[in-house]
Amino acid sequence: MHTSHPSAFISSTFVDLKIDRAEVAQVLSNRGLNVNALDIKPASSQTSKQEILKGIKESDFVVLIIGDRYGSILPSMTGSETLSITFWEYNNAIKMGKPVIAYFKSVLDSNPLHHDNRDDKDYAQKRRLFERFKKIVTTRHNPAYYTSSEELAEKLDKSLISIYRNGVNKLSTENSSLKSKIVELEEQIARLKAQPHAISGVNSPMKDNMQSLLSLGLKGFENSATDSNQLGGLASLFGKNKT
Repeated sequence: MHTSHPSAFISSTFVDLKIDRAEVAQVLSNRGLNVNALDIKPASSQTSKQEILKGIKESDFVVLIIGDRYGSILPSMTGSETLSITFWEYNNAIKMGKPVIAYFKSVLDSNPLHHDNRDDKDYAQKRRLFERFKKIVTTRHNPAYYTSSEELAEKLDKSLISIYRNGVNKLSTENSSLKSKIVELEEQIARLKAQPHAISGVNSPMKDNMQSLLSLGLKGFENSATDSNQLGGLASLFGKNKT
């Protein structure tokens, strides 16, 4: 958690999952979270690319929604001849170390907007790439399945609690390790100060490095404390949880 206010990025194809995205945004908003890049539609402009990357970077986690469309392939934006916009967003989220909550929609209707176009000359390739994408997501995560936007909203609302708990565990582990390192550094400096002859044999740059190392450790602890405060802000959101 690194932002001043908890936030999330919604990644999905757009036209077919517009209602689902809106439901997710509403759940997040009800819990007091900011929603990044909600209304950015796939485009080949550099501006959209930078906005999407910024939205992912500034988010604490990513909600990935997958229906039955692979989506647009825009090499001018993704730099790839095979990645869809959603796949590209997902890859960037993983590279940035963002937690991902994945949802697969069971698409039962025959609405052409909800499926890849069979008349598209690249239809067969898209379906192969789409299955590969889903397999990767399934291997790395534990996706939940849903059939309606209302069901998606309900499942996401319950998932937010586990996101918070995982964040707490991660911060607790990092803080514990950092505290141990700071204690170790302080003990080393104390021993050196208690041995004047040892200090006299240490050149000035090395002394400076010792102090800098301790300062760096303390600064890291301060940053972790800030992260904990931000996570506490997320925790307060669950006072309204009905479960």
